[in-house]
Amino acid sequence: MKKTLPLLLLFSLSLTLPLKSQGDYEAKLLKQFHTINSQDMMSWLEKLCSPEFNGRLTGTPEFLKVADWVAGNLKEWGVKPAGDNGSYFQKFDFPYTVVNDPGSLTLNLTQTDGSVIRKNYTYPEEYFPGMNSGSGEITSDVVFVGFGVTAPELNYDDYKGIDVKGKIVLMNRDVPYTDPRNPEYKKWVGYCYHQYKLQNAVKHGAAGMLYIEGNLSNPNISYDPSIIVCGIGPQPLADIFAGLKTTNKEIIEKIIKTMKPGSFNTGKNFTIKANTTRHPEGKACSVVGMIEGSDPVLKNEVIIIGGHLDAVGNAGKVVNGALDNGSGIIDIMGAARAMGQSGIQLKRSVMFLFLGGEETGLIGSKFYVDNPIFPKVKTITYINLDMVGNGTGLAVNTGSPYKELLSYFVKADSMYIHRTIQTSAPVPGSYYGRPRSDEVVFSMAGYRTMSIGTTDWYKKVYYHLPGDNPDAVTIDIMEDVSKMIYVALTNMANDTSLSLK
Repeated sequence: MKKTLPLLLLFSLSLTLPLKSQGDYEAKLLKQFHTINSQDMMSWLEKLCSPEFNGRLTGTPEFLKVADWVAGNLKEWGVKPAGDNGSYFQKFDFPYTVVNDPGSLTLNLTQTDGSVIRKNYTYPEEYFPGMNSGSGEITSDVVFVGFGVTAPELNYDDYKGIDVKGKIVLMNRDVPYTDPRNPEYKKWVGYCYHQYKLQNAVKHGAAGMLYIEGNLSNPNISYDPSIIVCGIGPQPLADIFAGLKTTNKEIIEKIIKTMKPGSFNTGKNFTIKANTTRHPEGKACSVVGMIEGSDPVLKNEVIIIGGHLDAVGNAGKVVNGALDNGSGIIDIMGAARAMGQSGIQLKRSVMFLFLGGEETGLIGSKFYVDNPIFPKVKTITYINLDMVGNGTGLAVNTGSPYKELLSYFVKADSMYIHRTIQTSAPVPGSYYGRPRSDEVVFSMAGYRTMSIGTTDWYKKVYYHLPGDNPDAVTIDIMEDVSKMIYVALTNMANDTSLSLK
C-alpha cells in the first residue's frame, strides 16, 4: 500500500513558499521534472560502463578518467565545483591491485595408493579470484574458522585453540551477532569488514584464504603479499564439507545460537593460484559539485546526496558495475542536471558527492567526514544511494530521531511519481546503515543519515560479477528515483521551517 502524508502536513509544507510565487515555482519545478528521462539516463549508464573505464577500480587511471567525465557533466549543467582548490575533486592517494588473469582453484584428493585426483573449478561460476590478493600459489590443508573474528572484548575468538600457520583458512562474511537494529551491534561492526578478516588471518599465520560466496572477494579485501585469496561459491564449499556429516549452514546457525566458535581442520587440501600486480602509485578522488544557496543565512546549511562512483574493476573479466553502483550515480546525475537548470533559486546549498573508494574500503566517505567541506553541524542530512536500479517500488530510510525528513520524499512520490513507497526509521539513536556502505561512515560520524533504495527487485543481480551491465538495471525505476530526488531536495532546500535541531 502506498504511504501518503496527512493533508494537513502537505498543506503546511506548501506554505513554506510565498503564495504569490507558488505558481512560478511549480511551473519551473515541473518543467525540469519532465526533462529527467530514461533515454538520457541509459546513455549515461552505457558510458559509465564502457570499456574505456574498465570497471572503474579506485586508484586506476580509468577511475580518474570517469571522475573527469562526471565533473565535465556537472560543469555543463551549471553545478559548481566544491572540491580542492576550486576543483571538482577531493583527492587522496590510493594503491590498487590489478588481477592479470583469473588464476585457479583446485581440490586435491589423495587416494589410498598415494595418487592425487585433482578437481579444477570454473571461473566465475564456482570461484572468484581475490582482487587484492598477493600473487603466487599456495597448496595446503583447509581450516574452517567460522567468521574469522577475534574479539576478546566480546569474549569471542574463531581462532582460539586452532593452528592455521601456513594453512588455508575458510571463513564466512559478517559476524555472529545478527541484529543490526540492536545498539549492541555497533560493537561488532568493525569485525564485519573484509579488510579486518584478511588482516586477522595474516596475524594468525594463514597463507591462504577462501571466502565463502565467491563474489565477495572484492577490492576491499586488504592487500598483503603473504596471503593468497580466493572467493568460493556453493560447489567448492559442498566439496569441502563432503563426508563431514555437517554443513557450513548448520555450523553457522549453531555459532549464532550459542555465540561459541566452531573452528576445525576440514581434512581437505586445496591449491589456490593468483596472478596479480600491485600499484602503490595509485591516485583517486571523490567528485564534488554544489548548487550554492541564495539565502544569506541558509546557504551555510547543506544537503548532501551521494553514492559511490567506483566499481570492482577487472578480474580477468570486467565487472562494469551498472547496478552497483552505476544506478545510484546516474540517479544523482539526473537530479543534478534538473536542479542545475531549473531556474529555481535554492535557499540552502545542495551538494552532489560522487564517492571514490567505496568498494576498496569506504575510503572516499571516510576521507570526507575527516575533511568536511561543510561543517557537520551545518549539514541537514547525508543521503546515500547504492544499487538503486532494480524493481518497481521506492524506499527511503533513516534513523528515528530525524524521521521528519522522510516527508519530503513521500510528498514528492504522492504528488508526482505515484509509486509504492516504503519508509523506515526504526533505529533509536544516531546509528543507521549497512556496515559496508558509505552511509554507515556518515552515520557513525554523527551525521543525520538517510538512504534511498528500491523494492520488489525482479531482474537477476550480478553482484560484483561479470554481467552487471546496463541491461541488468530497471531504467524506468531509475528515472522515477531521480525525479523523486529532484523534487524532494528542491523542496527541502527551500523549506524555511526545517531546523537543524
